[in-house]
This record gives sequence, structure tokens and C-alpha cells, in this order.
Amino acid sequence: MKKLFIVLSGMLSLVACNRVEEPHRIAESFLQSFFASDFNGAREYAAPELYDILDQSSAILDSLTEEEAMEVKSYLSTVGIEVEIPDKIEGDTVRLPYRVNFDKLPEPGESVIALRKEGRSWKVFSLE
Repeated sequence: MKKLFIVLSGMLSLVACNRVEEPHRIAESFLQSFFASDFNGAREYAAPELYDILDQSSAILDSLTEEEAMEVKSYLSTVGIEVEIPDKIEGDTVRLPYRVNFDKLPEPGESVIALRKEGRSWKVFSLE
């Protein structure tokens, strides 16, 4: 029984390691981190093309007074993000429409986030 448990645990670990995260979930995680001003967290989901944007955003936030930074973070904490789930993914790149809902704006902002497959994972490489 103990050997069976060890074998099953090993198999489950292998299956979990081989699972590829869906691109819309990566896009959501990136956008949630970005709007939460967690630029290091967003970097985890980003391709190198976006590193400069993330670094510049972080530098801008760091240049604010503590009070101003808290106000920006408070304002952005009300953001709601909806990423469209694609019907079908063909190839190694995907463009996903997404909506950003601000409580303080009458209409949501709509845009597109682009991801590409790098190895076994998806990375955000463009915000349009």
C-alpha cells in the first residue's frame, strides 16, 4: 500500500509539472499584478519586451511620495479585469481582448493583450 501511494504521488507530481497554464489565466495574472502595482509579480508573466515598461512603471511609482503612492494603489485596487477566453488557440501566439473596469469611470476600457508560447509556458509580450 505504501509503495502504491509513493508511485501515485510521483505520477501526480509529473502530471502537475507537465501542465501548461492557459494563456487567458496568464494574461489575468499579469494584469492583476500590474494594476496592483506588483511589477515584480507581473514580470513573472512577461516576456523581455515588457521588462522596460515594468521597470519604468515601478520607477514612476517609486518617485512618488508615500502618500501619493498609496493614493495611486488605492485607486487601482478598484480595477476589475476581464480577459476573453479564446475558443481555440492555433500556433504559438494569441491576442486576447480584455476589459478594465474602473468604478470611477462610466465605461470600461477595452484593449488587447498578446502572449506567445515560450517553451511550455505563455508570456505576455505586448499590450495594445
